[in-house]
Amino acid sequence: MNLTKYMRKFIIIIAILFIVLVIIEIFPKKSFNVVIPHNTPSEKVAKMLKEKGLILHHEIFLTFTYLTNSDLKLKSGSYDISFSVTGLPTIIKLRKGSVSKGIKVTIPEGFTNDQIANRLAAQGVIEDPIYFITYTKTKNLEGFLFPETYYFEQDQKVEEICNRMEKQFYKNYKPEYTKRAYELKLTTYQVVILASIVEKEAKSFEEKKLVAGVFHNRLKQRWPLEACSTVRYALKKYREALRYKDTKVDSLYNTYKYVGLPVGPICNPGLESIKAVLFYEETDAMFFFTKDNETHQFSKYYNKHIELQKKKKK
Repeated sequence: MNLTKYMRKFIIIIAILFIVLVIIEIFPKKSFNVVIPHNTPSEKVAKMLKEKGLILHHEIFLTFTYLTNSDLKLKSGSYDISFSVTGLPTIIKLRKGSVSKGIKVTIPEGFTNDQIANRLAAQGVIEDPIYFITYTKTKNLEGFLFPETYYFEQDQKVEEICNRMEKQFYKNYKPEYTKRAYELKLTTYQVVILASIVEKEAKSFEEKKLVAGVFHNRLKQRWPLEACSTVRYALKKYREALRYKDTKVDSLYNTYKYVGLPVGPICNPGLESIKAVLFYEETDAMFFFTKDNETHQFSKYYNKHIELQKKKKK
C-alpha cells in the first residue's frame, strides 16, 4: 500500500515537472542569432549553444540529439534561437534548416567583382576573397552578379553565392530586353558591357540614356568610345586622377586605344543602366563631359566640346 502511495506521488511529481518543462519550452523567449558553420559536429554545436546561454547543459542537448537520431542531421546556417531546457526545439529547427534571414549584404550598382568579394569577406559571408575573385574570373561573371540586397549564410559556398546573384540577373533581364537587343544587333553580353560603362559614366537615368546615345553613335561611326571608366578598370585606378599617359595603356579594356566595345564588362551594372543602353535617347551628340561629377554637357562637334571644357576650367 505504501509503495503504491509513493509511486503515485512520484508520478504526480514527474507530471508536474513535465508540465513545468512544457510551459518553459513553449513560453515566448527572446531569441538570439547563432551561425552554425558548415560541417560543425553536434558536440561543437552544443558547446556553442551552452556558451551563449541557450541550453541548460550541453550533455542534455547531446542526449536529445542522440535520442532523436539527429547527430549527423544538424544543418548549417544562420538561426534565431531562444533558450531551451532540453534543446529539443533547437534540434528540430537545426534538422529542418529553418534559418533566419541570415547576413544582410547590399551590393550597390557599379560594384566590380573584386569589390563584391571584399564586401562579402568584411561581413563574414566568405573567408577568402581571392577565391571568390578567381572563381568569378574563371566563370566570366563580371557584369552578371546582379546588384541588390541579399541575405547569405556565414561561410556560404562561393559557388552558391554567385549562382544566386547570376540567377537574379536573368530574373531581371526580361524577354523584351532580349528582343530589343536583337533589334539593335547586340548580344546580351554586349549589352552588359556597354551598360557597365554607362553605369560608371553617369548617375541619373535621364543622363544615362543620353550617354548611351552618344556611345551608340560612336559605335555606328566606328569611333573609339574613349570612356575614362574603361581605362580606370584596366589600371585598377579608381580614385586617382587619370593622366594623358594613362589613356595609352595597352589593354583590351582601353577604349581610347581600341575601337568598339572592350573585351568584357567593367562592373556589375544596375537595371537602369541596362535599360538606358537598350532604350537610349536619340541624339546627334558625339561628345560629352562632366562639369561637376554629377551632370554632363553634350555636343555634336569636337570644337564645341573643347570650348565647353575650357569654360569649365575658368
